[in-house]
Amino acid sequence: MLESRRITETMVPSQVVPAMSFLYLKENQELDIPWFARPPVYSENEVEMYPINLKIRKEKMGKEELNLPMDPRRWSRAEVCTWVEWTCHKHGLPLPSMDRFLMNGKAVCLMNANMFSCRVPLGGKMLYKDFQIRLAKALNY
Repeated sequence: MLESRRITETMVPSQVVPAMSFLYLKENQELDIPWFARPPVYSENEVEMYPINLKIRKEKMGKEELNLPMDPRRWSRAEVCTWVEWTCHKHGLPLPSMDRFLMNGKAVCLMNANMFSCRVPLGGKMLYKDFQIRLAKALNY
C-alpha cells in the first residue's frame, strides 16, 4: 500500500497533446513514410513484362476450351502463346510479354515451376500446374 502511494505521488500528471490539423499536414509534406507503406517502384523490365491494354481476340476469351491439340507436346509457338493468353485471362491474371514464351510445346515440357515463375511472377505456378494437367491428360489417353 505504501508503494502505491509513493508511485502515485511521484507520477507526473498526464499531458494533453493537441491534435494536428489536416491543413497542417497538407502544408508541411515532411512526414516520413515507412518503407512498407511506400508505393512500389517497378524497374523498366518489370513494367515491360505486363503490356497495358493488350486485347485478346474475342474467340480466345470465350468460356469454351481452346482449339489446341490435345497433346501439348505438339503445340506450335503460336499455340503456346494462345494458351498463355487464354489461361491468364481465364484466371484474371495480367498478360505477360509473349516474348517470354516464344517456344513450342516440347520446349515448354522441359520447363519446371521455377522457370514458369521467372517468366511470369504473377501466375507462373498456375500456368505450370495447368500445363502439367494438360500433359498428364495427353499421356493417359
